[in-house]
Amino acid sequence: MTGRGRVGKTACFQKRSRNAGMMKTGFSMPAVLLAVGSLLLLCTVSQAVPQDAGLPGAYLGFAGGARAGAMGRSFVAVADGADCVVWNPAGLGYLRPNTVSLTHAGTVEQTSLDTLLYAQPLFLRGGFGLGYVRMDSGSLPLTDELNRRMGSFNDLQQTYLLSYGMPVYSARSAGRFLQTVSAGATFKFSKQDLYDTRASGWGMDLGVLAKFRRNITAGIKLQNAVAPRLKYETSTDIFQRLLTVGVAVGFLKNNLSVASDLEKAIGVEQRLRWSLGVEGIMWNVIKLRGGFDLKNKEFAFGFGYVFGRHEIAYAASTNDMGLSHNLGLVYSFGGFPVTIQANPQSFSPVGLRKSTTFGIMVKNSQRLYGWTLDIKNQDGVVVRVFRGSGTPPPELSWDGSTQKGLMVAAGNYIYTLQVTDAEGKKEMTMPQVVRIEYGTPLDMLEMRTR
Repeated sequence: MTGRGRVGKTACFQKRSRNAGMMKTGFSMPAVLLAVGSLLLLCTVSQAVPQDAGLPGAYLGFAGGARAGAMGRSFVAVADGADCVVWNPAGLGYLRPNTVSLTHAGTVEQTSLDTLLYAQPLFLRGGFGLGYVRMDSGSLPLTDELNRRMGSFNDLQQTYLLSYGMPVYSARSAGRFLQTVSAGATFKFSKQDLYDTRASGWGMDLGVLAKFRRNITAGIKLQNAVAPRLKYETSTDIFQRLLTVGVAVGFLKNNLSVASDLEKAIGVEQRLRWSLGVEGIMWNVIKLRGGFDLKNKEFAFGFGYVFGRHEIAYAASTNDMGLSHNLGLVYSFGGFPVTIQANPQSFSPVGLRKSTTFGIMVKNSQRLYGWTLDIKNQDGVVVRVFRGSGTPPPELSWDGSTQKGLMVAAGNYIYTLQVTDAEGKKEMTMPQVVRIEYGTPLDMLEMRTR
């Protein structure tokens, strides 16, 4: 065996062992404690699960922010902010503020994984993101065919990412269980520098993210739909194609979230692997997280501290390789998240529920100039407008009347809220639906009693 062949074997072993130790990044009180307890139980029954973190490109499964790592990498249905670039590009379709994410992860074997992500909203046209992921093995021993030490080298793997996601469906009926759907794609260019050899290739990931009523989201990601192929002198590394399906559910007014991913490799015989994660919010500034990644046999935990629109997060994971650490910073700027929700989503001006209340939340760092709430019928004609200066009130009520005080006809009505800051930058919510009904049995009962 040549010295160069020995290097290849040594690097392969190091990649398999060190990638396996990589990890990333969420908890909330009683319900969270139960969830974390179940994760601990899972840890005790999963020791026979094989690991395959040393496969080509596997380090990308450990990239992204500390939040994802602490939730056991159950993030395909959760993906938001800049982490969408890595976990599910479809999440960029729901992006609001500009976001930068910096993350550094390290293992007990001195391998480091650094991630830099940026996401920019395009509002009703979705959003795009950029990313850079770098894994450095650190100093590895260089030996000859007799296993004699000849020096050292390092294994450097890098990937550049470009993502885009946009909304593709919005429900036109308030009663629909499925509310919105977004789709996206990530183009990536990967390369590896190993001793005196280099290889590179490009690929693509695809993703879909759907939001349902009752704080339920579901996501699908086809990682390496176009698989990067790294060609060396005597061999070619092909990134493994993976299909992941995820579900996330929010409880306690979204102060507690539970997420789970199910993953299957395509083209090879492999059992389904899954992961589970929880995230809880306390006092609106502390985020506690926990998770279990069955694929890599890792139990994870972490926390985040929110200040303004930014967050500092930490995550740790433990497996048979030891304890790994992950530290990240999320910085948001420009734009601002704006949400509006009608409650109830269906009412009758002559029934028991004579009006609906629009709950409004705007998280802005700069002074606001003004706001406008438009309500349109199904033909796109504006029937009612609410507007004002400064920050909109937390609640607005609508009784189904037009601008002239007349009652609108029964049907679906589309509402959007637009907010303008002092610099003239505008933010608009996605179109949503509220329904007005007349003549239901309950309505007629109330009319007879008058």
